[in-house]
Amino acid sequence: MVIPLDQRPRSGPYSGLNARSAKRFLTQAFTEAGLPFAAEDALELVLDATGLDRTSLMLHGTEFLAPEVFDKIKKGMARRLAGEPVDHILGWREFYGRRFVISKDVLSPRADTETLIREALKALKNTPSPRLLDLGTGSGAIGLTLLAELPEATLIATDVSEAALTIAQTNAETLNVRDRVMFKQGAWWDALDRGETFDAILSNPPYIDATAMTQLEQEVADYDPALALYGGEDGLRDYRAILEKAASHLKLNGWLGLEIGFDQGESVSTLVRTAEFSNIQVHRDLGGNDRVISARKST
Repeated sequence: MVIPLDQRPRSGPYSGLNARSAKRFLTQAFTEAGLPFAAEDALELVLDATGLDRTSLMLHGTEFLAPEVFDKIKKGMARRLAGEPVDHILGWREFYGRRFVISKDVLSPRADTETLIREALKALKNTPSPRLLDLGTGSGAIGLTLLAELPEATLIATDVSEAALTIAQTNAETLNVRDRVMFKQGAWWDALDRGETFDAILSNPPYIDATAMTQLEQEVADYDPALALYGGEDGLRDYRAILEKAASHLKLNGWLGLEIGFDQGESVSTLVRTAEFSNIQVHRDLGGNDRVISARKST
């Protein structure tokens, strides 16, 4: 049984804990609570509270914790044990090597979505000064990452949520790409002017169907916005909306990249095939699951 932090013996100037022992304590508590990734979560909370990185934790992790650091760790531990995801406790999540501010107004970016970034970078490597469109940008993770990776690129990022666009603007400023992105509010194509065309259109639309929505993990259901998750009865509603006009907004040979659910490769490929696209490919994430569909506008 884990002894609560407040009841542990105090042999030092405050808590009797140092950063390393705090990490071990949190790991044990999270493991006994049945939380997945207990050690990783404990490490993130300790690093955030102490201001250390992984290297400095090894070098200075035996120093006693200051009172305010101890309190921050204690509060973070309580929130995690209550079911709050670590990224929401921290207020940010790492994506493609960069930190993105998040909130309950945006989908917290997942590592699987980096598959879309990798495929887009390959597709755009010979495109000078590419003009990009990120539909349903949320935190901005997809579009802003591409701006950071492609210094000559420009971006229009849309979202129906004003709160999400505020978060994305904050991330654009943090990544120093604000001067190359224009944010527009509206549902899918409603945010764009008629006749605007792009070298690439990207989106991670809502794709969870009605049945799966009732089976979501509690941490997802409670902390990710339903607006960014629910894709209609069959999970394909927003793909249909995007594909209705995607070809008309792409330049000749322009590239389309869509994130999909692990079981949607065939169904979304069929929709793309009937929407004036060719060279349709399904790309797998690092876990081996179908994750991205790409295609080219050939006519």
